Amino acid sequence: MTRVRISTTVDAERWATARRLVDAPGSQVVDRALAALIEQVESEHERAVLSAHPYDADGDLGWQAAAGPDLPYDGPVPHDVQDMAARRRAPGPA
Repeated sequence: MTRVRISTTVDAERWATARRLVDAPGSQVVDRALAALIEQVESEHERAVLSAHPYDADGDLGWQAAAGPDLPYDGPVPHDVQDMAARRRAPGPA
């Protein structure tokens, strides 16, 4: 990872609290704060886009799933599911 030097002024109480909670060098505190900020802003953007363009409005994404058995399903396990499970449990090539 390429590092860059920054110089800034921050709230002294918040800085002291963050340093105490993280118990790491200042660079790690800033890295974690930036990661949290980026994650929060990306989440906000995703929610805004989903609000503006809901899945239900997109014909390719807002499809209705075919009706299946009522849940809980207490019937027999279909043969294709049993076959798939057996293949997945089988040991792989040596």
